[in-house]
Amino acid sequence: MKKMLTTLSALLMALFTLSAQSNNEITYKGLAPHRSEFVTYSTRNAADKGNRAAEKYYIDLTKHLKMQGYSEAGHLISIYEVEIPLLWRDRVTFLHTEGGQAERLVRVNGRVVGESRDNRAPSEFDISRFIRDGVTRIEIINPKQSDERPAEMVADHPTVDQLFLYSQPPIRIHDVIVSAKPDKGRKHGELKMQVVVGASVDKDDKVSVGYDIYSPEKELKYYDVREMELSGIGLDTLSFETNIYGAMERLWSAESPKLYDVTLYVKRGGIILEYLKLKVGFGDTTYADGKIYRNGTPVEIKAANYNSASTAKQTSTDLKALKKRGINTIYPDYPQPYWFYDLCDELGLYIIEQPNINTDPKDGDRSRKGTLANNPKWLGDFLERAKASYFRVRNHPSIIGWSLGGPSGGGYNMYKCYEWFKEWEQERPIVYRDGDWNSDLELPAPIE
Repeated sequence: MKKMLTTLSALLMALFTLSAQSNNEITYKGLAPHRSEFVTYSTRNAADKGNRAAEKYYIDLTKHLKMQGYSEAGHLISIYEVEIPLLWRDRVTFLHTEGGQAERLVRVNGRVVGESRDNRAPSEFDISRFIRDGVTRIEIINPKQSDERPAEMVADHPTVDQLFLYSQPPIRIHDVIVSAKPDKGRKHGELKMQVVVGASVDKDDKVSVGYDIYSPEKELKYYDVREMELSGIGLDTLSFETNIYGAMERLWSAESPKLYDVTLYVKRGGIILEYLKLKVGFGDTTYADGKIYRNGTPVEIKAANYNSASTAKQTSTDLKALKKRGINTIYPDYPQPYWFYDLCDELGLYIIEQPNINTDPKDGDRSRKGTLANNPKWLGDFLERAKASYFRVRNHPSIIGWSLGGPSGGGYNMYKCYEWFKEWEQERPIVYRDGDWNSDLELPAPIE
């Protein structure tokens, strides 16, 4: 025990250099690009089961906590030690951080990887070039909050911690953008997918990308596979488009949450490198005349404020109870764990998603120094949180709109966030309780 305390003391002493840093220097650096939130699998069976813990290219880092303590400056330092399997060599390894204290600096084997200061939406870091043979040490450093730090950017609620490692092959699925809507004649479902393939191999290569789609009744409806040329390190996109017959009789809505199963895969040299399983709901969400429409029918929103419990099981119980009360829409206060959105897709609940922007509105004071929402100094933080909220969940059929944030006052930053959302989202509404022209409609108050 004495030896462990001595070791911890030595490690914390080695990290005291952080005490000289201003908290305002912790920002968003070294993050992996924003994308849909997913983990790929090495076998189809594993992808069908969706059990991350059983996947050989996934490590729950919370089980590898070596020691934790505070530096003399008050910084919380968590040290994890993990032996990366040999199977992970020559692959791309990501560190996924979510929850815990807001501001964090990440170091791997003594080298700074990146920084982030939002604990609600995930922050991912590509740590491939920092790991080594044998034991890898990962340090998560949470600087002590100072009076200069915008503390009101962090909602005062407990978090659901997600801290894990996962790896993908050097040629991999980087992202997928799904559109599952009625065709122009509203006779069939029209499935469009843009599969973004990433390559970490510095040479031209040829791979195959394929998928199949099964109906809610587990009937194979379509499959396709295509070759694509990769031009060295970077990203390339392959587009699929097909009609899915019978989808118009199986549209997704809160009243009828029918989901199709889509399985994507990447093949190279006759070997399938990885699988990705998606749940897809056909239909469209639009708005007009102050109303939201799902599949052409006005949605009579009956909403509740709700944030996930600490487990998917308890959250499922809570959501079922809300639906039994007649609730059909959830207003969360900030981004939720990935399984929250899966549950709403499966149970049939609409979501007005909201970034982690919950600042002090200061009674409508819009002077430059009166509120963070009107201080351009924090525009980067506002936009970063909007982007993190949007990209990770945009494929979910349960998302029928976005709120810019909690009641945080008006101003420059909120206007810019609205403009950013409108560049990416042309169909679903963007709303804001404290907005004026930067709100597409007014939502009904939640039911207590």
